[in-house]
Amino acid sequence: MSPAHPDTLLEDVLLAFAVEPAQDRATLERYLKLYPQYARDLIDLLNELRFPGRKSANIDENEAVLKRAWHDFATTTPRTESAGPAKDPFAEFRGTAFVHLAQTLRIPRSVLVALRDRLVISSSIPAPFLARLIRTTQSTTQDLLAYLEQPPVVARAASYKSDEKPEAPAKMDFEQLLNNSGMTSDQKRDIYTSSD
Repeated sequence: MSPAHPDTLLEDVLLAFAVEPAQDRATLERYLKLYPQYARDLIDLLNELRFPGRKSANIDENEAVLKRAWHDFATTTPRTESAGPAKDPFAEFRGTAFVHLAQTLRIPRSVLVALRDRLVISSSIPAPFLARLIRTTQSTTQDLLAYLEQPPVVARAASYKSDEKPEAPAKMDFEQLLNNSGMTSDQKRDIYTSSD
């Protein structure tokens, strides 16, 4: 199944970026990594957010400024890694709270388990569902994505059943996870189109 109409996805991505607690370099880098096809739109939005009263009198001049800024940004600043492990957005959801979270998100528990155990490639999660997940777990985009980008978790039960140290499974594409979960096409459409 393909994602929602590109304009809808673009609007969701820009809205998610606009409501971030901080539109700083790290936030921009994360969004550019997840949505490289929207680089120009994200940079335009960042410019609007940083200079809210400014009108675009000379489009050519603005275009040149943006190109220089993007070039400087992409070539001169070193990447920095996180200082420690990311906060687990699923930590508060155990037992019935975990079941309720899956129901609220309108997904099977198996999909939620895969997200909790970081078995999904974070960049493959559609923006509307990502926004829903962030809101429902009361997390931030930065914390949730930092958590999901960590290595997968090995199931605790697997370590008791094995003579050797078990290895974590490889991460999978979100769409593949949905296909494996047995969700209907209407349920999948909801994930790709609704952030509520």
